[in-house]
Amino acid sequence: MSSRRSTRRTGFTVREAAHRTGVPAHRVRYYGGRWGRAGYGRLIVPEIADAGQGAAKRFSVRNLVQLRVAFLLREAGLPEEETRHLFTAKGAGGADWWNPVHPLGPEALLVVRGAPAQHAVDNWVLLAGDMRRMPPDSWAAAVFQAAGPDFELVHARYPSGWQPRFENDRRDCWVLDGATQVWVVNIGFIRTALAAQPPQDR
Repeated sequence: MSSRRSTRRTGFTVREAAHRTGVPAHRVRYYGGRWGRAGYGRLIVPEIADAGQGAAKRFSVRNLVQLRVAFLLREAGLPEEETRHLFTAKGAGGADWWNPVHPLGPEALLVVRGAPAQHAVDNWVLLAGDMRRMPPDSWAAAVFQAAGPDFELVHARYPSGWQPRFENDRRDCWVLDGATQVWVVNIGFIRTALAAQPPQDR
C-alpha cells in the first residue's frame, strides 16, 4: 500500500499535523482537545480518531486546513469563541470550505468581520472566483491583488468602520459594513499548499 493511501486512512498524529501546518504541537492539542470546560479549546473535531488528548488523536487533511486557519486567526486576534464558531460554517449549497478535494474556484477568500458583531447573521463570507481581474471590482479582490496570490492572512483595522468602495462591495463584502476589524484568509492558497505536500514516510 502506498504511503499516501496509508496517510489518508490512518490520518496525522499531533506531531505530524504540527509539522505539516506549522502550528505548534501544543496548539494542535489544544485546538482538537476536549478539556471539559465550556469555551476552552475544541475549535475543531479530529476526524480520523478523537479518543484521549494525546497520541490517540488523528487528523484528516481537512483538519489540517482548519488547524492552519485557526492558528492564523487566533494569532491575529480573532476571539476564540468566534474562531470556534467559524468551523461550523458551510459554503453556498453546503460546499465544504475546508476539504481540498472539493473545488472552490480559481481563488477563494474567507472574509471575517470583527466588532461590532451582526447578531442576525454570521460574521463571515466565503468569496470564490477570479480575484485577479483588473481593475479589482471588490475590496476583497483589491486585498488579494495588493497582498499577492501567496498570502495567508491580512488583518485590517477601520477605526471609523469599514465602508464599501468598489463596484461589487455591497454584493460581495456586505458582511463587513461598519466593522472596525477585518480578517481575510486566503483559504484557497492554504488548501492547495497543504494538499500538495508529498506523503510522509510511515
